[in-house]
Amino acid sequence: MNGVIGPKRFYKEASVASHAMGFAVTLDGRIPKTPAKNHLILPNANAARLVASEWAMQGDSIDPASMPVTRLINVALDHGATSRDAMVDQVVKHAGTDLVCYRAPTPDSLIQAQAAAWDPLLDWAKQHFEVELVTTTSALAIHQSPLALERVARAARALDDLRLTALAFANGLAGSAIVALALVHGQLSGEDAFKAIRIEEDWQAQRWGKDPDEEKVAQARRLDLIAVEALVKALGA
Repeated sequence: MNGVIGPKRFYKEASVASHAMGFAVTLDGRIPKTPAKNHLILPNANAARLVASEWAMQGDSIDPASMPVTRLINVALDHGATSRDAMVDQVVKHAGTDLVCYRAPTPDSLIQAQAAAWDPLLDWAKQHFEVELVTTTSALAIHQSPLALERVARAARALDDLRLTALAFANGLAGSAIVALALVHGQLSGEDAFKAIRIEEDWQAQRWGKDPDEEKVAQARRLDLIAVEALVKALGA
């Protein structure tokens, strides 16, 4: 509950029902609405069950922080169709300064850890989307080719509203369009995506110990990435 008391739970049972537009989440037989008053209807039963499970797991009060998939669906239903260009632009922006392209110059152990985690992702992006990003050990910004960035944009635009929303969310969490694309396309699990963006932090923690406050923020990010994985799996191929 994160110490925050949300609205009182107003339903007994969360379930799923077939609907003309797909599959609806139901609370005591009624379809809840998003903040913009859209009905909570998903394209398939698995995705609807995933959302319903978050509602079912609530206690006496509803904690939105414990419902990451529902939050993602709300954004997608309310803004996905009208915000596609903005979401694609954000993904491309992160690709231009992608985390996996900025490498430590020293020490060898960190260099090797980054290469082991990130080189396969860059290879995958090149093979899967023809996206070829350059890397650097300099602190100065590098300029990725317009062609590479356009291919990132093309990969993002190819996704439907739900998956594009998930991509944009993961992109912001990861600071990496490449990690986000790999997660949404099933190349990385949510857990592995989290590990991929934490290479330097984990390397530092092994030597100097963990910061409890930073660790709390990191774990929230981890759960959100796992939620993205769960959603794209539920949506299916």
